[in-house]
Amino acid sequence: MLKSLDILLGLSVVMLIASMAVTLISQAILKLLASRGRNLHHGLTDLLEVLDPRLARTDAAAIAGKVLSQQTIGGRFRSWLPPRLRFLSYGEVIHREEFVKSLLELAAAYDAGIKAEFDRVNAELANGAITVNVGLAALENKLREYPAFLKSLEAGRLIQQVKTETGVNKQKRLYQKLKGIIAKHIDLAEKLGQALGSNGVENPTATLKNVRMLALQFEKSNPELAQDVREANALLQEAASEFLAVIHMNFDNLLDRVAVRFSSTARTVSVFSAALLAVGLQLDALVIINRLAMDEQMRSAFVQLAPTFAQDETIKAKVMADAKSQSKTGASSDASAEPVKSAAGIETEKYYLNVLADRGLITWPKDWQAWRDNWQQNASVPGVVLSMFLLSMGGPFWYNVLSKLLQLRSGLARKDDEQKAIRQSSQLAATADALSPTAANPLQGERGDLKALG
Repeated sequence: MLKSLDILLGLSVVMLIASMAVTLISQAILKLLASRGRNLHHGLTDLLEVLDPRLARTDAAAIAGKVLSQQTIGGRFRSWLPPRLRFLSYGEVIHREEFVKSLLELAAAYDAGIKAEFDRVNAELANGAITVNVGLAALENKLREYPAFLKSLEAGRLIQQVKTETGVNKQKRLYQKLKGIIAKHIDLAEKLGQALGSNGVENPTATLKNVRMLALQFEKSNPELAQDVREANALLQEAASEFLAVIHMNFDNLLDRVAVRFSSTARTVSVFSAALLAVGLQLDALVIINRLAMDEQMRSAFVQLAPTFAQDETIKAKVMADAKSQSKTGASSDASAEPVKSAAGIETEKYYLNVLADRGLITWPKDWQAWRDNWQQNASVPGVVLSMFLLSMGGPFWYNVLSKLLQLRSGLARKDDEQKAIRQSSQLAATADALSPTAANPLQGERGDLKALG
């Protein structure tokens, strides 16, 4: 019984070490793809379509992207990224009140006077009445009256290029590019304003100002209230409308579905990472089980390693962080909590992976030929596939299995020692009784007359 338990214990140690590496790879892939932010972006796009069915999907996605790209929410390296990679700047967490205020701020940043001046400048440029520099100067002066809208354009560098360009044709081409950016933002701001207007928010600027002032009054009169409570109460009093009702009724439900979609994506990435690690390191579960079953020295080494590994604070903190991240995936207000991997944690994983490599349980891919030779000689497809399945269960699963197996082994080992002690004491007592001079001689007693006949 103990031998089978020790084999399972050794297998659990191996799978936990490898599962931590799988978690590292999965987190890197999810971060590289900005999966959390993109899933949140899709959820907010769905919510905007619910807010105004007349809003096109592309427009709703653009508005959601602007919300998640704000510096207070996301905005990481946004100005450096080309349009196709702007999803890398999306924030990963947003609260309901924060989303409402962001929409009001985007709508309040725009004024109809911007479009009027923009149309006038373009008309005069088309007629040749003014030069590009003159038209750009007039347009820039108007945009400076609305700094929030000007900042949202993220076209400061392009405006400077148009102003300093000496070639007429190139200057016109640069201005046409700037014209397209401004026209797109104006169109988007107008559509957002129409969506808010059709849902009861006619003046976003005044509404946002009233909300801020009332929240400030709440902070003065009720300082014990949390910030989100003050903001929620201020919005309910000053922005009570169909707009707020739609957001409040659908926000949590939609973000729960975002969490489900992200969980599905993370699960797929985890399986892919498990396959990548199992194939790359030629991790064969069947070979590991056979080695542990036949090699008593290796089995004993892993039995001794298991308690140390389970009690390692770095390992425990990493596994608990992974479990906490998985449990928080469904929380609408914190759907994107992600553990931060420390340098110490990475070094610990490298150390334990080297322990497996030293015992011949995994093979570092040093060169292509050696990797192919080892695959043909030692690894087997069924064993590697089994390893993929076991690794995809995750580090928290194997940590719990290891802890339970250690408790079970401790109990079985204690009972085995007790029974062994009882057997040894019984044998010693029987031997002592047999050698005692006062012990009864089984040959003594009535024997009868051995010479008697008949």
